[in-house]
Amino acid sequence: MVLVADELKRKRAKLGEQIEGLRIQIAALEQQQIAFDLVIRTYEPDYMPDASGTVRRSKRAAPSPNSITQLFKGFDRRSFVLRTLRKAESPMSTADFARVFATETGLPEDDARLGQIGSRFSQVLDQLAKANRIRRAGMIDGRRYQWEVAA
Repeated sequence: MVLVADELKRKRAKLGEQIEGLRIQIAALEQQQIAFDLVIRTYEPDYMPDASGTVRRSKRAAPSPNSITQLFKGFDRRSFVLRTLRKAESPMSTADFARVFATETGLPEDDARLGQIGSRFSQVLDQLAKANRIRRAGMIDGRRYQWEVAA
């Protein structure tokens, strides 16, 4: 039985390596797609990429860090989260933070990177919650947390 378990573990590890390789390929393709969108916009300023062509990822898939790194360069996410929560009239989700960020930085509201942007804010929200600066204020759809300033 131990031999069977060892073989299954080996095959599982191999699948994990293949999955990671595919994630890297997807991230590279997304970078190329974003580059095409930028070039197309130089010729057609009103161009909006077709959302059906974007790759949807599960929550477990790591977002491509390079696709939004430039957006956050020199941006203080921690202060942004606290300021935005203080101004908010009700608890906010990570998607709400992504939309406010998009508005403040001039991104379109339907930008394909909003999910990745939300993920970056999710990390900050968890850190602030551990520091007791903010807290979870319930869930949306039984999956997504809403956040508010801790009293």
